[in-house]
Amino acid sequence: MEYARFLMAGPSKDVDGAVPWLEPAALAGDAYAARTLAIMMRDRGEYERAEHWYRAGADHDGGCAFGLATLLERSGDLAGAAEWYDRGAALGSLECETNGAILLAGQHRTDEAVARLEEAQRKGDHVAGEALSLMDGLAAEIRECDDLLDQAEQDQDDLDIALDTVRDLGDRAEDFRRYPRYLDDALSVYDKAAEVAEDDAPLVWKALLLTKVDRWNDAQSALEKAAERFPESAFAPYVHGLMQREHGDLDKAESWLRRAADLGRPEAMWNLAVLSLNQRRLDEAEHWYTAYGERADDKDFEAGLERVEEYRRRPDNLVDEADEARLPELRTAAGSGDVSAAADLARLLRHKRALPEAVKWFRLAAEDGDPRTKLELGELLYDICGADAEHVIEWFLPAAEAAYERASTAPVADPGDADLIEQIGRFYLNAEDEFKAEKWLRRAARLGHGTAAWWAGSRSDEYGDRQEAERMWALAAQGGVAWCGWLAGRSMVRREAYTEAEPLLRIAWEGREEQEPLHEAAYWLGLSLRGQNRLDEAADWLRTAVEVHPSVRKGYSGFMATTLFDPRSDLADVLCDLELDDDATALVDALLQQHPKHRVAHRVAARIAARRGDPATARAHLQHVVDDPTELREGATAEDLQRLFNAVHPH
Repeated sequence: MEYARFLMAGPSKDVDGAVPWLEPAALAGDAYAARTLAIMMRDRGEYERAEHWYRAGADHDGGCAFGLATLLERSGDLAGAAEWYDRGAALGSLECETNGAILLAGQHRTDEAVARLEEAQRKGDHVAGEALSLMDGLAAEIRECDDLLDQAEQDQDDLDIALDTVRDLGDRAEDFRRYPRYLDDALSVYDKAAEVAEDDAPLVWKALLLTKVDRWNDAQSALEKAAERFPESAFAPYVHGLMQREHGDLDKAESWLRRAADLGRPEAMWNLAVLSLNQRRLDEAEHWYTAYGERADDKDFEAGLERVEEYRRRPDNLVDEADEARLPELRTAAGSGDVSAAADLARLLRHKRALPEAVKWFRLAAEDGDPRTKLELGELLYDICGADAEHVIEWFLPAAEAAYERASTAPVADPGDADLIEQIGRFYLNAEDEFKAEKWLRRAARLGHGTAAWWAGSRSDEYGDRQEAERMWALAAQGGVAWCGWLAGRSMVRREAYTEAEPLLRIAWEGREEQEPLHEAAYWLGLSLRGQNRLDEAADWLRTAVEVHPSVRKGYSGFMATTLFDPRSDLADVLCDLELDDDATALVDALLQQHPKHRVAHRVAARIAARRGDPATARAHLQHVVDDPTELREGATAEDLQRLFNAVHPH
C-alpha cells in the first residue's frame, strides 16, 4: 500500500502502476485502496468498475459510501443514492449527511432536509451551511421580486427594475430543480408580474423556467394562457413555436409560428421558411423568406431563396409510382395498428418530405421497442425536423446500447457503431450532463472514434491521469485527429517511449498543412529517432525542426515563448554524436553568441575539444556544465576530460 501511495503522489502520478498494488488491498478491505481505485475508474468513465470498488469499501467507510451514493445519484438511481447517503452518514460521513439532506429537499421533504442540514452545519460541514444559505437566498429573492412588483404599480422606472429582477429568477433553474419547495412561489411571482406589466413577457419567462425544470406540459399551458391573455403579442406564439419544434412536433410548431408571423414577427417568418423548405413546400418557403427579407436587415434570406430554386431544379423528394401507389394501403394497415406497415409508411413519407405525418407513423412504429425504428425516428427529428438534442436521446439510446454491445465483442468495431455511440455522448454534452457524456464519449474513444478520443484524452489530462490521456490521444491520432498525434507523441518522448512515439508524430507531421502548429512535430520526431539511436534520421528531422522553428514560435507567447526549446542545441548534440564536428561547431558558436551560458552548447563544445585533443578548451567549456568545478584540475588530459564529460552527458 505504501508503494501505491508513492506511485500516486505528485503531479506525475503513475495510475497504471498503482492499480495492481491497490486491488489486493481493496479486496482485503482497505478503504483508501478501494476509494482510490473507484475514483480512477470514475474519472476514466468506467462507472461499472467504479461502482464495484466503491462497494468494496462502502459498508465500512464513509468516503466510499459517499462516492457510491454520488455515483448512483448521477446515474439516476435516487433510491440507491438515498440508501448509501444514510448508511454513510451512520458511519460518520458529514458529506453523506449533507448530500442526503439535499436529496430529500429535491423530493419535497424540505423540513426534514433543513433539520439535517442544520445538524450537519453544527458538526462543521460548510457545504451544509452553503445549502441553507442558498435556500434562504431563494426565498429572499422571491420576496424581493414580490415587493418590487408592489412598488412598480406606481412608477415605470420601478417596473423596469422589477421585471429585470423577475426575469433573472430564470437563471436559478438548477437551484429550483434541487430545492423545488420554492418553485411554486417563483411561478406566482411571474403571474403577478404579468398582471403589473400587462404583457406576455413574464409568462414566457415562466414557461422557459418550467421547461428548464422538466415541466414541459406546464410550460405549454403557460404559453397558451399567455397567447390567450395577450392576443396582440407575437412573443408567446413565437417562443411556443420554437419549443414545439425543439420537441419534434412540427404541426404545433408551424401553427404557433404562423400565428407569430401573422402578428409581424420576422424571426417567426424565417423559421416558417426553414420548416417549409425542409418539407419541400417550396412556394411557401419562398413566400416566408421574402417576407422575412422585407422586414429584417439581414441578407441571409437570399441564400434561402437560392436553396428554394436549387430544389426546384433538382427535387430530392420524389417517390416512384410503385411506392406512391402503396401509400393508401399502408395508411390503412398502419391505422389498424400494424407497426410494420407504420414503419414502411413512415420511411416513404420521410423520403417524400411529408415530415409531420412521417413522425406520427414512426412514433406508432416505435411502440414495438425496435431499436432501429426508434433510431430512425430520432434521426428524423434531430437531423431534419430540428428537434433539440436532449429531446431525442431517448430514441437514440436503445440503438446505441445495442451498438456498444456489438462493438464490445467484435474483433473490429464497425465505424457506424462508434459514430452512434459518440453521438449519444455529444447529445449528453449538449444537455449539460457531463457525467453521462463522459461514459459514452469514452466508450466511443476506446472503439477508435477520433474526436471522442481527443475529448477523452484532454479530459484525463485535466484530471492529472496522464497515462490515460496519452492512450486516448494515441487512439485519436489513429482515428484521424493529427493534433493528438503530437500530444501523444510528445508525451511518449518525454517518458522515453521513443518507438511508440514515432508513428504518432509522423501522423502529426502529415497534418501540418491544415494546422500550422504541427510543424513542431519535426522536433519531437527527431528526438524519437535519436532515442532509437537512428542518428542520421534524427539529424535530418532536427534540421527540418530548425527550418520550421519560426512557424513553431508563432504558437507561443509570454513566458511560454521564453522557455520554448531550441532545436539547434539538440541538432548540435546529434551532429557531435555523428562526429560531424564542423557542422556542430557552427551551431554551438551561434548558440553561445546568443546565450553565453548555454549548458548544452558548452557540453557539445567540450566534447569536440576533448576529441580534438584540446584539454584547455574542453576544460573552459566544462566549467559551465559540471556541478563541481574542482574536478577540472590542472594537468587533466583530454582523456580525463572525456571521461568527466561522459559522467555529465545525458545520453
